[in-house]
Amino acid sequence: MFEFKKMENKLAVKNCRDMGIITRPAGNGYYLSILPVLCHSVNVWGRDKLPVDLAYKRSTILCFGLFLQSLATFLSLRGRTSARSATKLLYLTCTAASTAFLFWVCLKDNVAIGLASATAGIVLYDLVYFRILRRMPKCFTLGEASIICQGFVVFLYNAFLKVPRLLLDGKAPPMVNQLALIMQIIVLGACVVITLCHFVKLLRKTFLFWLLAIAVMGSATLFPIFGQPALIVVVQFILHEPKRMQIVSLYLTMLLLTIIFVVWQIRKSSSTNTTTRKIFHLLIVLVYLPGLWYQCTILYVGSGFMLALLLLLETCRLVKLAPIYGTLDRAVACFIDEKDAGAVALTPIYLLVGCSMPLWIHPVPCDLTDSAGLDLLKLMAGVLSVGIGDTMASVCGFYLGRHRWPGSVKSVEGTLGCMLGQVATIYALFHFRYVQLNTLKAATAGVAIIVNSLIEARTDQVDNLVIPFVTYIILGTA
Repeated sequence: MFEFKKMENKLAVKNCRDMGIITRPAGNGYYLSILPVLCHSVNVWGRDKLPVDLAYKRSTILCFGLFLQSLATFLSLRGRTSARSATKLLYLTCTAASTAFLFWVCLKDNVAIGLASATAGIVLYDLVYFRILRRMPKCFTLGEASIICQGFVVFLYNAFLKVPRLLLDGKAPPMVNQLALIMQIIVLGACVVITLCHFVKLLRKTFLFWLLAIAVMGSATLFPIFGQPALIVVVQFILHEPKRMQIVSLYLTMLLLTIIFVVWQIRKSSSTNTTTRKIFHLLIVLVYLPGLWYQCTILYVGSGFMLALLLLLETCRLVKLAPIYGTLDRAVACFIDEKDAGAVALTPIYLLVGCSMPLWIHPVPCDLTDSAGLDLLKLMAGVLSVGIGDTMASVCGFYLGRHRWPGSVKSVEGTLGCMLGQVATIYALFHFRYVQLNTLKAATAGVAIIVNSLIEARTDQVDNLVIPFVTYIILGTA
């Protein structure tokens, strides 16, 4: 059995290389492709009975279709027919038809509309999946690329369903929906800039890139939202309450401290160790916890803005954009992670995505009091597992690690530190009445902590990306 599996993996590597794909040096990570649909599923069918709108249900079904397509892709790569167009077309047809059938059965959709939605989403996923694997060698495993592409396609699909409807509706929706709309437009603007630079090499020239970025992002910032520019809507929302101004001031302070630390590290002209890099994890904990408690909407929107900013900054570095290329490249050289084997520095992006994913994937992350409310623990899945657990694992492993896990550089002491750090955090939140726990929720939290700690210790996939998904899914079952 082991020899057969080893032969299949070798065949997958050979097929990938024949297709011009060089994956990151790690396992294939096939299992990661199921995580997005499981996250959506615990929101739709979980015990919490969350208010889920039609667009979210559509996104969940499409996510399942993308998972089916991922399975078909993995099967073809592990077989001897990966390069055959007829086989690929058969897989695409079957997954699109299955997804359209679910649209019809579950949502009573028109068959033609359901088939069009399924086909467009699955074909786009397939195109993006193989393009990023070819154009970004050694940046992703097959499973990591699947998660990224599923998230991208579901985001575009959700924006397609919601943005036109909100803009064409004459009645202004609640402020949280307006801000979510602005966030989607900003992220879409960043995607437009990156896509145009990818396909039109001329736009990578310094002057033209600045012109494109200023034009697209300026248009997104000034986009009219029910009669007012998006920037004005955001500023008015922040200035409306003193608490919001305090939170924004805190975030700006954290940003300033981060910049100072990066500049100091660059001037030292030395690479950082794992423990030093965890300072960013602590900073993101200080950003996310107050936001989840008091100003969830600002955190939700700000996380989208930061994603757009990080994507644009990394694009600037890759196209060697003057005059900021040198500084960005030195910063990346100082803080690069051992899993950043390709040209693209994904570690900071993964850290943001891992901590923000619960907010983005939750159908109603912010309650009427503008906090995470009763779902605080689930929305803390990323902060708890990556911001606190992963940090404690690194620090304890670095200073106290004596016993290594078999076949790994991770230590047993680090794993215990990961568990204890998360347990202590949940206990403190419960003690100060920020979270409510019953027997089921406490037991589920315990299972989540044990599982994410063991995954952090044993996985060769990017833990900042994987363990928030796993933690969210387990916490969502309570």
